[in-house]
Amino acid sequence: MSTDTAATPGTDDTALGEPATPPRGPVTSASYSITVRLTADGDPASIGRIATAVGSAGGAVTAIDVVDSRSDGLTVDVTCSAADAAHSEEMVDALRAVPGVTVRKVSDRTFLLHLGGKLEVASRVPLKTRDDLSMAYTPGVARVCLALADNPDDVRRLTIKGNTVAVVTDGSAVLGLGDIGPGRRCRSWRARRSCSSGSPTSTPGRSAWTPRTSTRSSGPSS
Repeated sequence: MSTDTAATPGTDDTALGEPATPPRGPVTSASYSITVRLTADGDPASIGRIATAVGSAGGAVTAIDVVDSRSDGLTVDVTCSAADAAHSEEMVDALRAVPGVTVRKVSDRTFLLHLGGKLEVASRVPLKTRDDLSMAYTPGVARVCLALADNPDDVRRLTIKGNTVAVVTDGSAVLGLGDIGPGRRCRSWRARRSCSSGSPTSTPGRSAWTPRTSTRSSGPSS
């Protein structure tokens, strides 16, 4: 998280009787971070102009990765954080206005992280040999099934039942957002479950994904 605050104008820059222009100073957050793929001309100062454009729009540049470098230009991924969704759009507009720079695509990093969900189902025991598979699956699992038929009280001890939970919700109270439906409530629960159990199990890829309100582009996707 970072804060970008412009310098306060002096008395010589403010007309008599007019209030000083307040600094923009938004507090940016990773939850509103974006990665913008750009192509720039061969001017060595292009990267500096890109970073300046983001800063002038009140954003914070957190990474600049060179994807491709040629004598006639560069392809770079600029990652920056914003204060909200509208602010991220302002940063993209500022980048489009930089001479010699073309915006190819915009990726919302929060939505990239959520692609495919954040949890996975994985085996708790290694299955490396035929013996492992014979014990974990057929015919070994049949022995356990028959044992559970005779002793139902062992279900929690010998199956996944002791590690599962049911989420029952009507979606009417989700993170203070109001009634937005049960599917959104389950997503919120899975996010908290992912955080409480350690690092997320899925890693966002390099492909772009943005909300419908952030899909504008000034050129074809690369």
